[in-house]
Amino acid sequence: MSNSLTFPKSLRLRTPEEFSAVYASGVFAADKVLVINLKANRKNSSRMGLSIPKKTGNSPVRNQWKRYCREAFRTQQNKLPRGIDFIIRPRKGAIANAGSIRKSLVNLLERGKKKLEQ
Repeated sequence: MSNSLTFPKSLRLRTPEEFSAVYASGVFAADKVLVINLKANRKNSSRMGLSIPKKTGNSPVRNQWKRYCREAFRTQQNKLPRGIDFIIRPRKGAIANAGSIRKSLVNLLERGKKKLEQ
């Protein structure tokens, strides 16, 4: 397995303070599948956090969302912009689909990066 396709703790948002800082930045991008809140960081890598509310569905559905989002981040790391902390949330009524989440993640982070640079 390539070391570049892992998802170590250093690439995760883990503390409530980190999540609050991203939400407080007020920058977000959304489409039909995902909503992503963003904040610039001073690191050479991007860090991801997940927020999958109970309104999304029962626990198997929420866990499926988490798996698909982690997998999209892990496999698309080389295509994603660097220096961003972001939180992924599913759009209300969206259905978990690995392909659509992967495409959505890359597109939304590119749009969000442009918003952060303004």
